[in-house]
Amino acid sequence: MLLCFISKVCERLYQLAGALAALCLVAMALCVVTSIVSRLVEWYVPGLTEIAGYLMGAANCLALAYTFRNKAHIQVTLFVEKLSQKYQAVLALFALAVTGFVCCYLAYYMCRLTYFSWDFEEVSDGSVAFPLWVPQSVVAFGTIVLAISVMHSFLEFSYRVIRGDLPESDESLGGVK
Repeated sequence: MLLCFISKVCERLYQLAGALAALCLVAMALCVVTSIVSRLVEWYVPGLTEIAGYLMGAANCLALAYTFRNKAHIQVTLFVEKLSQKYQAVLALFALAVTGFVCCYLAYYMCRLTYFSWDFEEVSDGSVAFPLWVPQSVVAFGTIVLAISVMHSFLEFSYRVIRGDLPESDESLGGVK
């Protein structure tokens, strides 16, 4: 019962991150359009290009967990599909474990980078001195949610394999749907 609740909370977190990514894309489009229109009317708005770049990075990182859990990432299965279901499951567990480790490592160092940017009061080099910890914190949040989603998939897939519920070949690499 508790695990189902935790799984539902995690799914809501992934949906929230996906929605925030969509909002970042809309805000980025607004920045670009505002920048174009302001140049046409000869009215300079400083920092729009910079902010659009930060929004693009934030959208990319925030969308990672949502797309991973919905199997929207590209999976190369050319060699894997030739294996039996048992070996596909073993390979999928290995791949999810390595991916989980790499994502946790990335999340840790993004948080560390964000902290150091805040601690040293780093600002951007653009036309507006923007504190770098602000966009970095959004990227760090996105990588944390990605790490959670990969570990969530690893635990779900491990549970299924331990139960003897070997997945079909189209689900073999940790798919949850």
